[in-house]
Amino acid sequence: MGNKEHNSNYWLKANGINPKNLVAERLDLLQAQKIAHNLLKDHVKLLGQNEAASLNNFLLAMNNGAKRKKLTKNACYKVFNIGTAVNRKLFAVNRKIKA
Repeated sequence: MGNKEHNSNYWLKANGINPKNLVAERLDLLQAQKIAHNLLKDHVKLLGQNEAASLNNFLLAMNNGAKRKKLTKNACYKVFNIGTAVNRKLFAVNRKIKA
């Protein structure tokens, strides 16, 4: 395995994506998986209980091949919306810090 491939695989794993599934999965699922993983890893304090549970359920479904095939765009949009809400909270916190 080359150094570039090793670095790529490391980055993918650090963002919660299985390198073996990279080519086989839909892009929206991979984007939602990355967002869900990073929110739970870095910004769990900004998540509500229902939001954290939704993200965990999405990641569990992504790890199960049969459930992953059943995930719809609506499941991805739910993750995207949670990510957007957390971004807004982060901007508000940063605005208060700068003020």
